[in-house]
Order: sequence, then C-alpha cells, then structure tokens
Amino acid sequence: MTKRRWLWIVIAVAVVAGVTLWRYRGNDFRTPYTSQFSNGLEKSADLKKDSKLMWETQPLRGTPDPSHGPNPRASTQEAIEAASRVFNTVELVGKTREDVVTLLGDPKSSNDSIYNFPFWPAPKGCLVYRFDCGSYGWQFNVVLASDGKVTEVQRAWIH
Repeated sequence: MTKRRWLWIVIAVAVVAGVTLWRYRGNDFRTPYTSQFSNGLEKSADLKKDSKLMWETQPLRGTPDPSHGPNPRASTQEAIEAASRVFNTVELVGKTREDVVTLLGDPKSSNDSIYNFPFWPAPKGCLVYRFDCGSYGWQFNVVLASDGKVTEVQRAWIH
C-alpha cells in the first residue's frame, strides 16, 4: 500500500474517532439516557399506574438460552420508562427498607424478569431495582445506612 493511501486511512480513522468522542463526550454509565421515548427526567403524572406498569414483563424475543428456563421474560419498554418516572417522583431518602418495599414492591419478588440481579456493582445491603429488556434499561440502587434508612438513590443506565 502506498504512503498516500495509508495517510487517507489514518485521516478517516481520526475523523471517525473524533466524531465518536464528540458525540459521546462526558457520558458514563450513570449519565441519564435520552431516548426517542423520553429524556429520562420525567416525573409520574399517575404514580399508582406507573408503579404497577414498571413491573410489566414480556417474553424475550428470539431463541431463548435454555439456562433461562422455558419462558424467559424481561421488562417491557413501557416498564423501563415507567420505572424512571416513578424513581423521579418518589422521595425515598429517609424512608426505611420496609417503607420502600411497601411503596415500590420487593425488588426480588415483584416481577418475573430473568434480569433480577445487579447489572452494575451495588453497595452492600442496598435494594437493587433493575428494569431491563436485555438490551438496555435502568438500575436503581436504594442505599441504606446502618440504621436502615435510605441515604441515597443511585441511577445507572444499562446499555
């Protein structure tokens, strides 16, 4: 290959890398996702409805992995969006673990999604709420202090 051709390849790679870096500058896994459906910052206009909807699941598409059982399910797009609205609306800081579970549901038993475990590392002893379709979703870590009260809620985009 000639030096001129190599130069054009290097320039093309640099342009693509530059555009990619510019497009995704400053983003990390905790940056709220902006989708065609919402900006990830909406509050719930109907908390009761959204609190129920966030647990909705559907069968996975495609050929399922046999290790996931006979009918693997995951969150719907609507459930992922509803969960975001619920966590944007409900003030959890200061509540006890029992208050949170009463208000939102138990993260381990409230749905039948196969993604019922943390995607991102979570602080020890926190409640992990994960709403994931297998390609993307949200993880909310409800962090509890030693006295059993919520100190913060961490939001992480799953991609």
